[in-house]
Parts: sequence; C-alpha cells; structure tokens
Amino acid sequence: MKKIFSLIALFGITAGLMAQELDRSVRPTGGPAPEIKFGSAESFELKNGLKVFVVENHKLPRVSWSLVLDRDPIAEGDKVGYTAIMGDLMTRGTSNYTKAELDEEVDFIGARLSAGSTSVNASSLSTHAETMIKLMAEVIMNPTFPEEEFEKIKAQYVSSIQVGKESPDEIVANVGNALLYGKAHPYGEIMTEETLENITLEDCRNYYNNFYRPNIGYLAIVGDINVKKAKKMVKKYLGDWEMAEVPSMQYEHPVDPETYLAFVNRDNSVQSVINVVQTMNLPPGHPDVVKVALLSMIYGNGFDNRLFLNLREDKGYTYTPYASYDTD
Repeated sequence: MKKIFSLIALFGITAGLMAQELDRSVRPTGGPAPEIKFGSAESFELKNGLKVFVVENHKLPRVSWSLVLDRDPIAEGDKVGYTAIMGDLMTRGTSNYTKAELDEEVDFIGARLSAGSTSVNASSLSTHAETMIKLMAEVIMNPTFPEEEFEKIKAQYVSSIQVGKESPDEIVANVGNALLYGKAHPYGEIMTEETLENITLEDCRNYYNNFYRPNIGYLAIVGDINVKKAKKMVKKYLGDWEMAEVPSMQYEHPVDPETYLAFVNRDNSVQSVINVVQTMNLPPGHPDVVKVALLSMIYGNGFDNRLFLNLREDKGYTYTPYASYDTD
C-alpha cells in the first residue's frame, strides 16, 4: 500500500510542476512539417495506347486498379443522363457473365468493382489480383447492355429526380450550375424525367463505342504487386482492347455574368439554402493551385474553418457555412 501511495504522490508532484511551467497565454509553436513520401511509379504503355502506372506498396496484401478515360465533357442536349446510365450498365452484364454471376464472382473473393462513364475501379487481396484484372477487363471490353437493366436504371434515376425536387441543396445546385455555365454547356445541363424518357439503349451503346477506348485511358495500379507481374497481367487481359479515334469537343469558357440573385421559393421549407458561386480559371499545374487548396481549408472547409467559427462560435448562430472549390 505504501508503494501505491508513493507513486500517486510522485505523479501529483510531477503534474503540478508541469502545470506551473506551462504558459497558456503563449501559443505553442508548431512542430516540424512531416515529410511526405509518395511511392515512385513505374510506367509503361501498351501497343493500343493504354498508359499504365504501377506503384508498389507491400504494407498490406491488397491491390487497387483505377482506369480513367481522358475525354472532353459532353453536352447531352435533350438526352441528359445517357452517359451516366451507360456507366451503370457496364457492370450489369457482360459477354461471359450475367449481372448475378459477376456480382457473385466479385463477392466470392471479397473484392469491389465499380464503373462509370469515364472510369472503372477495382480492389482485391493481392492473392486474387489476376482474377480481379480478368473481371475488370470483362467489364471494360465486353459489356452487353441488357435491356431489362437499362429500364431498371432509368426507373431508379426517375425516382432520384423526384426525391431531389424536395431537396433544397439539390435545387440550389441545379439552379447555380444552369446560371453559372448556361444550359447549353455540359456543366449547366440538368437531368429531368423528360431527358431520361428520350434516352435509348442505342445512345448508351454509341457512347461506349465512341469513347471507351484505350488510347485515352490511364490505368493506375497500386499495392502489393511488382511491375513485372502487373505488366504481364495488363498485356494478357487488356492488350486486345481495340484503340480508335475519339471525338473531341470544345466549348466557350464560361464567363461570370454580372452579379445577380436567383430565388427558388418553397413554402414548406423551414430553412434557406444560400449559395454564392463563380467560375475560376485555374488550370492544373498553375503555381496557385496549392495556395487555393490551402486557402479553401482555412476559410471554409471543415468544422474549424473561419466561416464556421465566426457564425457558430463568435455569433452563436445555429447555421453551417462552408466554402470550397471544385475541379474538373
């Protein structure tokens, strides 16, 4: 018992001395900035133009695959939504797998596989790496676009639009984009029940045939795999993916209109959503990109941003302000 009391007494004396030495009126100085180390990437290119980057990271027995297609934005006109539907259809059936069979194959190895209009992503344990790239290649090269799945997806999108009509956040985003970019610009288009009704399965197939090509593709492979093994797998499963010329699109750069206000009234809303938006021409590689990212975090991103602290802490208002910037 005496030893226990002695330890408690010693701890109390030490804590008291530390409290006396600490001057809380002086802000603590920051520690040294952490050194950020990115894994070095090995790269190679297939004969069909697919550019591949491999980053070895053997800390965990997993491998991630990420394919991105570098195409221009597309104005979908009176068929807004067909590119998104095409992306959803990619994993709904292929030449060798039904949707159920494909889902079962992915689930059996504890993996994930998703696709969109400009990307396909997959991840699995490294022991299943070859199975994963095989399934990924099946989705990329052999989608069948089943009619019944097409109708299901359209119905899901219609339901989502109807729900969005009751969401002030979605309403203000749609209005802001339409006013900022113009309805004829890809970023200003809005998906509606009418545009979905105009979409045919052939629209989705045409988009796939025109834009899903390896010569505009970048495949990143990260994880527990070496370059030699990755190169062998990519050549085996994606080497026959046929290249073709991809249509290019050009649009006028949006010009900020004169400052004005746009209102959407909803009588049954108990709060208001307010967005202040403008365009910003900040191309990748510009020296101010990092500065803008840091500014965004300090000014309006997260719960300790200056906007949030000003309204919540200083003014005591129960509102939530944020600020951010988006890139395309």
